[in-house]
Amino acid sequence: MNYAIGYKCMACGHEISLQPGKIVYVCEKCGQNTEIIYDYEAIAKQLTRKNLAENKDKSIWRYAPLYPVGDDAIRSPLQIGWTPLYMAKRLGKKLGHENLYIKDEGRNPSGSLKDRAGSIALSAAIELKASKIAGASTGNAGSSMACLSASLGISPIIFVPEKAPKAKIAQLLLYGAKVIAVRGSYDQAFDLCHEASIRYKWFNRNTGYNPFTREGKKSCAMEIAEQLYWQAPDWVVVPVGDGNIISGIWKGFMDLYRTGLIDKLPRLCAVQSNKSSAVSKSLKKSSLNSIIIEKTEASTLADSISVNLPRDGIGAVKAILESKGICVEVNDEHILKSIETIARNTGVFTEPAGAASAAGAEELAKTGNLKPEETVVCIATGNGLKDIDSALKAAGSPIVIEPSLTELTKYI
Repeated sequence: MNYAIGYKCMACGHEISLQPGKIVYVCEKCGQNTEIIYDYEAIAKQLTRKNLAENKDKSIWRYAPLYPVGDDAIRSPLQIGWTPLYMAKRLGKKLGHENLYIKDEGRNPSGSLKDRAGSIALSAAIELKASKIAGASTGNAGSSMACLSASLGISPIIFVPEKAPKAKIAQLLLYGAKVIAVRGSYDQAFDLCHEASIRYKWFNRNTGYNPFTREGKKSCAMEIAEQLYWQAPDWVVVPVGDGNIISGIWKGFMDLYRTGLIDKLPRLCAVQSNKSSAVSKSLKKSSLNSIIIEKTEASTLADSISVNLPRDGIGAVKAILESKGICVEVNDEHILKSIETIARNTGVFTEPAGAASAAGAEELAKTGNLKPEETVVCIATGNGLKDIDSALKAAGSPIVIEPSLTELTKYI
C-alpha cells in the first residue's frame, strides 16, 4: 500500500494532494522544491520494531511503507542498502573522538549511496509510465541510475560534465546509458537536462528537483537507527554538495520519529569543501523563517560535492537548522589526507566526497560541540575506486626496485 498523501513545499509549506499518474516536482505557488508527506499514523501500525526484527529483507525495501510507491511497484533486483555500520575506534581516536562509527555506502551495487535514491526514483518512473528517464550527475547519481536501469533492461539518458572522473563515465557506458558529456560544469549539465526533460516530457531524476530522490536517501538514516538498536546517534556527519543527501538523512530520522521508532533526533554536521561552500555560506545568512541560498564557483577535487548552486539547498539548510547542527568547511588537502586516514584506520576505501566526512568529524571535535559520551556516525558516501586519480594523490607512489634480493635489502 502507498501511504503517501501528497507533497509539501520545502519553502512556503504549501501542500498539494497526491495526483495519481503525475509527479509534482516543484510548488505551484512559489516554484521551490517539494517533499513527500505521509499518513504516519497508519504507517506506525505497519512498521514496528517487532515487525522489522522479523523481516528477513536486508535492503532498503524493509522500510517499504515509508516510500511513495505501491507494494506492487517494479523494483531493481539488485541488493541495495543495509550497508555496514562499523565501530571505528582507531579512526575515532585519530580524529579526536573515540565513540565514532562509519557507514560504508561504497558497498551498494554501483558503489555509492546514490543507489538508494535511484532505486525509489526508478520504481516511481516505471509506475508513472515514463517514456524516458533522464538525469544530470557528476558521476555517482548517473552511474547509479544506469546500473539499476540496466538490471531492468532500461537505458536512461545521463548528462555529465565532460571532466567527470573516467571511472564513473566508464560505469555509465558499460551499463548501457546514453551519455551526454557537456563541455561545462555540473550545474550546466543539470540545467540542460532540465530543459530537455520539459521539452520532451522525460522523467527528470535530477537530484533535489525530483522529490523521490530524497525518499530513497532517507533509508540510510533508517538503517543507522536500526543498526544502533533504535538509538539515534548524537551526531551524523554528512558530506554536502547539492544538499539532497543531508535533507534525505534528516527526513529519514524525522520519519522514524513521527512513527515512534526512535524517541530522539540527532544533530547534523554538514561538511563542505572550502572550494564548494554554497550551503555553508547560505547557512550563515539564514534562519528557519528566512532561508537564503547563495551561489558560489565550485572548484573542489571532491567532484561529488562540487556544486555552484545547491539544488536542494533549502532542504539542506533547513535540515541543519532544525537539527541544531552546524556546517564545517575543510580544504582539499584535508580531504585527500582523510582518504588515507580512513583506509588505514578502518579498511574502508572511500572517494574524496566520502572522505570529507572524516575531515568534518575532525573539525567537529575541534569545535567543542562534542561530549565524550556522544556517538558520531560518518557517512562514507562512495567507493574509492570511483576516483582513482585522487586516491593515488593521497596514497603516494610505490617503491620501484630491480628484481634483486640485494636491492630489496636496501628497503627492509
